[in-house]
Amino acid sequence: MPILDIHTHHPAPQPLAIIACSPLEFNPVPGQLYSVGIHPWKTTEDIPEELWEKLETAAANPQVVAIGECGIDLLKGGPLFRQMLVMKRQALLSEKLKKPLIIHSVRAQEIVIGMRKDLKPEMDWLIHGFRGKPTIAEMYLKAGFQLSLGQHFNNESLSIIPAERLFAETDEADCSIQEVITSLSDSAGQDLTATIARNSAAFIGIKDDLNVKPTESLPD
Repeated sequence: MPILDIHTHHPAPQPLAIIACSPLEFNPVPGQLYSVGIHPWKTTEDIPEELWEKLETAAANPQVVAIGECGIDLLKGGPLFRQMLVMKRQALLSEKLKKPLIIHSVRAQEIVIGMRKDLKPEMDWLIHGFRGKPTIAEMYLKAGFQLSLGQHFNNESLSIIPAERLFAETDEADCSIQEVITSLSDSAGQDLTATIARNSAAFIGIKDDLNVKPTESLPD
């Protein structure tokens, strides 16, 4: 099955999705793909070394295809310096394991972009749940990020995202990835299913089936 949903918190099985979870929640279901990370909301206290050890163990599992979500949230979470340290450590783990990074960024584009410039990662960095204006999208795109859109998105921003940098997700929304992609496709004036499948496959380093069926013919 193609991966269409780059980021969801819905429970397994999710054959079309990568399930995001914390190291403490990681209990892999056979055949399911995951991302594992420490969310910026969990930085109100110092992260114990035991949790870092659990993250490294989980992240090395072959069913884990990305690190995250991690990131910076200027509206919620711990002190900025701690959020930055926690994100940096996960970015370094992403490089060590050669697995891409999925990022939660709220009003923190300058900080996250600055971290990317400083670290110069080889792995892709993806901003999940992007809802921002085109000016913010342009900042991320110029800095080399990928952008994932969900149930709520800015139509003008969608129109400027290059096809090869566009992803889709359900996150915690009470809808299917087929509904999200249909909404994106309607806004773009073309079926984006195959594009998103190709991008997701490339992001996690696998070959996809280029003859992906339209959203309406995929299983629920």
